[in-house]
This record gives sequence, structure tokens and C-alpha cells, in this order.
Amino acid sequence: WLSRPESSNSAEVIEALGANRQAFSLRTAAELLRMPRFWGFIVYVIGVASVYDVFDQQFANFFKSFFASPQRGTEVFGFVTTGGELLNALIMFCAPAIVNRIGAKNALLTAGMIMSVRILGSSFASSAVEVVILKMLHMFEIPFLLVGTFKYISSAFNPRLSATLFLIGFNLSKQLSGVVLSAWVGRMYDTVGFHQAYLILGCIT
Repeated sequence: WLSRPESSNSAEVIEALGANRQAFSLRTAAELLRMPRFWGFIVYVIGVASVYDVFDQQFANFFKSFFASPQRGTEVFGFVTTGGELLNALIMFCAPAIVNRIGAKNALLTAGMIMSVRILGSSFASSAVEVVILKMLHMFEIPFLLVGTFKYISSAFNPRLSATLFLIGFNLSKQLSGVVLSAWVGRMYDTVGFHQAYLILGCIT
């Protein structure tokens, strides 16, 4: 009994991390295609995150149209963006605790709701004060979207697929759909204007 070794803490850690489990394979990744929740996540990314990115691409031009000159609009937009990013960093610091409390799905729904409010609000905006307030909503939605996405992926799917899910399910699908949506939304800006285009995008989101 003097020579019997005690259980190794390192071995327990390795086991907990899954190092001794079945290795990742393409077959495991292909199983995602048969999961309804995976396609539901893709629909959310395209219908909410991608649409919002396309909306935000030209928001600076829309924002500047409410000021006496483009130069003044650019100046105010810079101040608002800087202030919003500072607050965004503060909220991002608190976001994990909030998301853990309300859950990943509710965090994603909250992000989508804020995005819809901002897009629809922009379609009815009629003053510089209103667009400044709408721009500031950006500091709330991004922390909930990013933290909620990571939390949802880690809790709803196999942890070994987390990187694949984020790369394909979130990043790739958002970028590819953004290319298609940008061309369509750009034509809407030319034909019906910002307000009508934002109304349509807000209804989609």
C-alpha cells in the first residue's frame, strides 16, 4: 500500500477537458445539418445580425442628412460613436453576468429586439436628437449579441463544435448573406429612400 499512487489531478483535468474523448471528425460536424436548432440559429443570424450589419453600413450617411452640413454631421457622428464605444466596452464587461442570469436565448432575443427598435425607429426619425438616441442603442445590442451567441453555442451544441459553429454558423453565414443583402438594400436606398428601406428591414428583423 506504500507504493500505490494517488489519483493525478492532471489526469482529472485532462478528462474534464475532453482530451480522452472521441476526436472531432467531419461526420460529427455533418450531424449539425440534421439539427433543427442549427438551422434556427442560421435563420437568426441572417435575419437579425446580417440585416442589422447591412443597415448599419449606410447609417452614417443617413445620420448626416439631419444636420445643416455634412461636415457638422460627421463631427457629431464621431463624438456619438466614440461615446457609444466607451459605453459599449463597459456594458460588455457586465454582459456575461447578465446573460448568465437571463439565459442565452433571452439574450439573443433581447439583442434582436433592440436592433428592431433601432431600425424601425430610424424609419420614423425626423430630428437630429432622435437619430443620436437611436445610434446610442448600438452600445446595448452588440454585447448581448456576441455574448449571447457564444453562450448559446456552448450550451445548445456539442462543445467540440464550438469553433466550427461560430465560424460557419455565425461568421460565414453572416458575411455571405451580407453580400447578397447589401446589393438588394442598396437598390432600395436608390429607389425608395432610407426611411422606407429601414421600415422594410425593421419588419424583417
